[in-house]
Amino acid sequence: MMIKDFQERYAKRHELAKGWKKEGKRIFGYFCGYAPEELIDAAGIIPVRILGSLDKVTLADSHLQSFICAFGRSCLDQGLKGTYDYLDGMVTSKTCDIMRNMPGIWSRNIEIPFVGYIGAPAKRTKAARGCLIEEFKVLRSKLEEFIGKSIDDDSINRSIETYNESRKLLKELYEIRGEDNSPLSGSDFYHVVRAGFVTPKKEYNKMLSSLKRELISSKSSRDGKVRFLVSGSTFEDVNILKMIEEAGGSIVADDLCIGSRYFWDLAEPASDPIRSLADRYQMRIACPCKHPSEERMERVLEEVKKYRVEGVISIVQKYCDTHLFEYPYMKDVLQKNDIPFLYLETEDRMGEEGQFKTRVQAFIEMLR
Repeated sequence: MMIKDFQERYAKRHELAKGWKKEGKRIFGYFCGYAPEELIDAAGIIPVRILGSLDKVTLADSHLQSFICAFGRSCLDQGLKGTYDYLDGMVTSKTCDIMRNMPGIWSRNIEIPFVGYIGAPAKRTKAARGCLIEEFKVLRSKLEEFIGKSIDDDSINRSIETYNESRKLLKELYEIRGEDNSPLSGSDFYHVVRAGFVTPKKEYNKMLSSLKRELISSKSSRDGKVRFLVSGSTFEDVNILKMIEEAGGSIVADDLCIGSRYFWDLAEPASDPIRSLADRYQMRIACPCKHPSEERMERVLEEVKKYRVEGVISIVQKYCDTHLFEYPYMKDVLQKNDIPFLYLETEDRMGEEGQFKTRVQAFIEMLR
């Protein structure tokens, strides 16, 4: 199995989803890694992640303020154009303002049978844990009402096991990517992770296992490449990562919303799977919209040491308040630890490739 299989899976995601609909399957969309996919899967519904597009936005601008990020603008635009007309519902979580309000904007303008919202607390206190447990219980009840039958604990535990297998395999591939002379590049790994957002997990796990077997017996040269950790929010244009690699960089670790933050932490099958899921989603690597940021930065420093990272590149969406608010703190931590740092602010439809390439090349020359 080659990386192109994962690329094709993502490229054909809408076509495949419409095929599932013809087979009588239900499909839910979600925007953020804080949506409990295991609960959706346990209900017999296929969860797919709604991501941005590089297509020109033509309809969403009249529904949103000018300071909304390209990601939120693109997601709504695709919905208004009918790209996601196969969705039976969506589940989203409280992260930033646009994601908190997206269900309301979407359902007001686009017909969708089910909307679920998780008011995920920002902190990790005992009270916050109890709140998240109740939020998951409410979602479970709403899903049961929607499908017309109960979702038993065994079904949730089976979904937890399936998702755990996926996360474990991704972590193993993440480790392979960080090795010297690894055959798996950072941009290729991005394609692998992204395919998992739009593929039923049992099928995806088979793809991951096959890829792992192929990679174990392969090698590639990284001699002279500068080793980077890439951090940041979601972005659609994989050419940003390719550009870093073509300029002489090697992406050996990440702290991305669409990377390791998504798959790093596991849930445990338990007699009370709702509590177990709440534990996992509350204690997972924190997005900048959650607290405490200190723990995430400690992990970044650990990854820098483990993978002998020579520089950190932060790629953040313009108008992404949560990541932009945290930027001064992240910069301060990296400077105090003498870690070179480059900040890139992107807006997927602006075509910043030229200026990015110049800045990345200069950064790499500085590190050599």
